[in-house]
Amino acid sequence: MTTSQETSQYFYDLFELGLEEYGDYKNIQEVIHNLKIFFEHSTSCTCRVLEKQKDIRTCFEKIGFKKFFQRHFQIVNLTDKELDLFLKAQLLAMEIENKNLKSSEKIIQRTNYRFCFNSTYSLCQTAFLMLYNISNHKFKNIVEHLHNEGINERIHGNTGRAPIYKTKVNIDENLKLIVKNFLNQYSLIHGLPSPMRHRNDSGAFIYLPTDKRFISVYKEFKKFYLENILKIESENDLEEEKIISYDSFRRLWNELMPNLKFQPLASDLCDNCVQFKSKLQLAKRNIDEYNNVEAEFNEHKKMANLERDHYNNNIELSKSDLSIAHICYDWAQNVTIPYSPQQAGPLYFLSGYAVHLFGVCKTEGGINKQLNFLIGEDELPKGTSKGANTTLNLVYQALQIFAKNGKKKLHITCDNCSGQNKNNLSLWFWTWLIMLGWYEEITINFMIPGHTKFICDSFFGHIKKLYRNSKVNQIKDIENIINNSSEGNESIQYKNGLGWKWYNFEELFEKKFKTLPNIKQYHHFRFNNLPENKGKVFVSTKSGGEEKWFNLLKDNNFSHNEPINIIPINIDLERKLYLYKKIRNFVEEPHKDVHFSNPDSNEMEIN
Repeated sequence: MTTSQETSQYFYDLFELGLEEYGDYKNIQEVIHNLKIFFEHSTSCTCRVLEKQKDIRTCFEKIGFKKFFQRHFQIVNLTDKELDLFLKAQLLAMEIENKNLKSSEKIIQRTNYRFCFNSTYSLCQTAFLMLYNISNHKFKNIVEHLHNEGINERIHGNTGRAPIYKTKVNIDENLKLIVKNFLNQYSLIHGLPSPMRHRNDSGAFIYLPTDKRFISVYKEFKKFYLENILKIESENDLEEEKIISYDSFRRLWNELMPNLKFQPLASDLCDNCVQFKSKLQLAKRNIDEYNNVEAEFNEHKKMANLERDHYNNNIELSKSDLSIAHICYDWAQNVTIPYSPQQAGPLYFLSGYAVHLFGVCKTEGGINKQLNFLIGEDELPKGTSKGANTTLNLVYQALQIFAKNGKKKLHITCDNCSGQNKNNLSLWFWTWLIMLGWYEEITINFMIPGHTKFICDSFFGHIKKLYRNSKVNQIKDIENIINNSSEGNESIQYKNGLGWKWYNFEELFEKKFKTLPNIKQYHHFRFNNLPENKGKVFVSTKSGGEEKWFNLLKDNNFSHNEPINIIPINIDLERKLYLYKKIRNFVEEPHKDVHFSNPDSNEMEIN
């Protein structure tokens, strides 16, 4: 049986399992965990498998986890007396035959049982004992007592019912807001970077470090709730006020911030891999279907490994050939100002000054270097603030700084985010760079979604680790954190346009280029400066795959030296007033006016 200390490392989403009505039972997670371990090992089943049997599911898999759990959990919460009587009744119903076996000395009586879940599903003895939560030793004692004493009660101790309780806390909208604000701030402080490539309907995934657990976050919430909401030092000082239970906290987490997750130890963030694993479980009822799903899964992993090898090969080429530049780039999760390791309680309910972080990493000669662009929330350009045009501006600046001079070829690796990377504006941009004569050849490869861990993540991780233990009152503090986080990290600030300009590439290109049909199906794109290939992009679906070419130019007379208009930054006076009124007091002197000065707007009021 798993100890409570061990099960605190696990949390199973009751909503995903369809068991949300069990959320207030104290021992629910331990029961689920023990059953999950049992279900994950097909060797737990001792049923005989026929050679030509199509259905390869175990006896308990045929029943299904939910149905098996519901019966098991009811039995777990029986008293020993109730369990004895119930089991004896079941054994009498399952008894199939009595045989008298003669030996040289005496007649041996043996009773056989046809173990089953109900009249439809049979069970092996191992699954039956798991269902009833009893050991083989205890089962033999009950069988022996049944034969000798019938259904009379066995006399033994430990007759108490497994402890259960229900929370008495009224979960209202105010409490939900407290939990949501806490989790939001917690994710900003502890969330791992580069979540933008992993998304679902609730937004970008944010991953907490592997050293964090649901129970550890809950303990920090309790501490925060006691000190900042109830204004007391410990639970011993509680009178009538209660704190929500661990399971209720998790239910609210799932409801309010389903995109906040824990980094898996195996770093498998691929939705397709998860779905394939689920399909394999379901397909066990038919060996042919199982083999088909397994073949598709293996093909998916083969494609992911192929792109990973292509990425690693680009790194090796950039080490040995200094005429080749290889870069990777990505957005990290934004950080906020002010910040302190001893965060003030009220800040959990407020929205601080956001600072966006974008990294461009260059691998060259075996030395990796990442240029990190720091962009305050009031320094982003008007329009789609973190879209393709903004991303390309930052890459354009980085290339000029450290990946242009002396380079003949440019190899690029990035993730499949269509809003920022894999889009027609990006293809037009790379075509334009070839026309400018920056490079002889440019190649871009997009890694398979879910298998996109690359060098940028490592540099972002160093930054976030130092940030969590530093005090931040201004963007300059974040610049220092980046520069001190690792030898290869370097920061650059916007500084009112002195660091870089926001060019309107979309305005320049949209009337000069054509869109590429079905762009999402391709993972590799190549451009070169041969006269006959002007404006052409060569595409393929995989590394080393057959290429097709498309002409992206609408007009071959397009002048690539046309001036580019500059986009002004987005200034939100209402937001500035909010920062001045709500956040300024939490900033230390003499930094209050750096990002939180009075915008001198008397016409606007924040409630």
